[in-house]
Amino acid sequence: MPSRDSDSPGWSPIEIKLFNSVDVFVHKPAIIKKAEANLIELKQVITEELSQAPHPCPPEADILKGQIVRGENHKGFPFISLDMPQMFSKTQMFTYRTLFWWGHYLIFSLILKQESFTPLINKLIQVKEDPEWEGVHLATAPSPWEWENNSNNFFPLSAASEKDIKETIESVQYIKLCRFHPLSNPAFPELNWANTGLTTWKILSKVCVE
Repeated sequence: MPSRDSDSPGWSPIEIKLFNSVDVFVHKPAIIKKAEANLIELKQVITEELSQAPHPCPPEADILKGQIVRGENHKGFPFISLDMPQMFSKTQMFTYRTLFWWGHYLIFSLILKQESFTPLINKLIQVKEDPEWEGVHLATAPSPWEWENNSNNFFPLSAASEKDIKETIESVQYIKLCRFHPLSNPAFPELNWANTGLTTWKILSKVCVE
């Protein structure tokens, strides 16, 4: 057998262990399928909730179909997401996005973009210290599509000053409110996605109600 070229890259012990492991690839389809089933159940309960008018969605918003998207590479990791309700245009966004991000979190988020943020900012300042808003984070990144929960992308809403909230939103020109459920939490397997997602929708969407 020819000897390995001394200039070719070598394999670390962890790399050797991983390229001999098949478990992730064997079980991944079933995991994603279960995640999708949970998202479908969440979509159904939100659709039922929105059918009981009034609701805070814009008239143009899709409150019936929703959209489930699968992907293989957000920062190197697979994901599956649900947008329900949803409305996207060049100048506006209104979507409640639930994201299952492999190796990271299940995230419930409300993403908003509109001509004037003043009413939304005032409402956020009003509600941010309510107990039900504990654990909600406000996005600070230039793009609304960053999901890593770190100090570059988010801060806890309850700990933010009125000045921080106003300046952040005026700078990034969107609002994204998130509640993170780490997949590594021992309690995660017992989390009811439909109940928790619906409850979070009811809380976050209050920012859109005058």
